[in-house]
Parts: sequence; structure tokens; C-alpha cells
Amino acid sequence: MKIYIIGPPASGKTTLSKILSKKYNIESYELDKLVFDDNNNHIRRDDETIKKMFNNILSKDSFIIEDVLRSKFIKGLEKCDKIYYINIKKRDIYKRVIRRWINRRKGKEEYNYPPTLLQLIDMFKVVNSYYKKEKKKLNYINRFKEKVIYLDKDKLNELENR
Repeated sequence: MKIYIIGPPASGKTTLSKILSKKYNIESYELDKLVFDDNNNHIRRDDETIKKMFNNILSKDSFIIEDVLRSKFIKGLEKCDKIYYINIKKRDIYKRVIRRWINRRKGKEEYNYPPTLLQLIDMFKVVNSYYKKEKKKLNYINRFKEKVIYLDKDKLNELENR
């Protein structure tokens, strides 16, 4: 099985991928970790390296990938059997971003980059950017509507609490 999870930052993509990974015994991949090298100060990798790493994932018999649906990873939609689209209101995402940032500051949650005030502001910018492009993303994934599963806040919480 090949699964692609799409949603805004802090929407629960990683949590959902972990649940599905455990349920189906499939390896999951955060595409942020392809773009940014967390072992090297969260430095952005070059496009050729990202492309090779992504194609390696797509060549596997099964996988779960999660991303905000960056254009460089669109090819993954064609290869997937299921696409989960997390559809949560922007104000709820803002709350999640703040809660996540506080938990990381308190050491209650792991992070890929230090939870500084600048990082929090940057996350708000990333969230805003996501929602500016959301309509375009939805129009694109409608090409694959036979394999898209839309998850609102309630459905996502239900999956997370099983």
C-alpha cells in the first residue's frame, strides 16, 4: 500500500502517518526531512539530492509519505493508492502551532529545529502560505478523487484516539 498524507503544518500529518504505519506495518517518511538535513543544522538539501531521495521512496513497494504538497513532490500522488487530505480551519492550525511551540519550549515534545520566537513567527508565515495555496492544492488533488479521503478535525481526532 502506498499512502500520501497532505495537510497544513501542525495538522496531525505525522501523528496520522505513525498510526497508519503501525496499523499497516509500512514505513513512513516526513518529506520535510528530505528537504532539510536535521543532522546538519536543518540545512536545506540541494534539489538533486532531494529528487534522488524522493524517487528512492517512490520505488518502494509500500510507503507512507506526508507533506504540505510541495510541487516537487506532486509525482507522489500518481504513485499512491490512497491520499489523505487533512482539512482543518486556519484558526485551529494557529492554536496547534502555538500549543506545539509551547510544548517544545517546555521539553515535552521533540523538535527538528529550536522553538525560538523567530521560529514561531516563521511557522505562522508557513501556515499563511499554505492556506493561500490551498484552493490550488485541492483543485489538483481532485484529479485523483477516487483515492482521496478527506479528514476534518473530528475525523482526524477519531483516528488519533483509536
